[in-house]
Amino acid sequence: MVTRVLIADDDSRITEIHQHYVSKFEGFEVIGLSNTLEDTKLQIEVMEPQLLLLDIYFPDGSGIELLKEIRLRSQALDIIPITAAKEVRLLQEALRGGVFDYILKPVVFARFEQTLRRYRTHHSKLQSLDSLNQSDIDRIIHQEKPTDSSRMDSELPKGIDPVTLDKILEEMKEGSTLFTSEEMAERVGASRTTARRYLEYLVSRGSVEVDVSYGGVGRPERIYRMTR
Repeated sequence: MVTRVLIADDDSRITEIHQHYVSKFEGFEVIGLSNTLEDTKLQIEVMEPQLLLLDIYFPDGSGIELLKEIRLRSQALDIIPITAAKEVRLLQEALRGGVFDYILKPVVFARFEQTLRRYRTHHSKLQSLDSLNQSDIDRIIHQEKPTDSSRMDSELPKGIDPVTLDKILEEMKEGSTLFTSEEMAERVGASRTTARRYLEYLVSRGSVEVDVSYGGVGRPERIYRMTR
């Protein structure tokens, strides 16, 4: 079964990036892109998506208010906010509205991937059961929370430690715009070779972009930045 996805963000470049991310996964189909709340409402009514990737800030209103409207109408629509909104109040309102997950921008592809895989597993389990016992409920609700990184960690290749990977991702998000492997090595306390291995892994996952600088004498230097 294919999950129909609608992506709503006031920045058309962001909707296209998220569409590209979704296209990497089997079982998901992007059926629409929207840059305003009014258009999002219309597409929900006409196209009947099953999953909405929703920004919070729009020129014509708030994604949280749309979430509330959807719940008042009891529409069968799963919602994942993807937003720069870090206010605790907004997270609380989103959780009360029954969102499946909450992802902060800039989106790290590995985190996006984790969410879609978890979403697919979650629905596969629900569809495979005719009735539930407490163990089924505990497994579905508690073992698939975003904070449970055991599944993601188990999928990391040999030589990639999740703790070091998290450190590098945090530096990429919080530090300067561009990094060389040497600069990243100094920040996380690792060798240049180790830092480059992790950065190249993130490039392979789509979380980080790389450019080549020919400005100096000697070998070209690889410059890394978060995927925009």
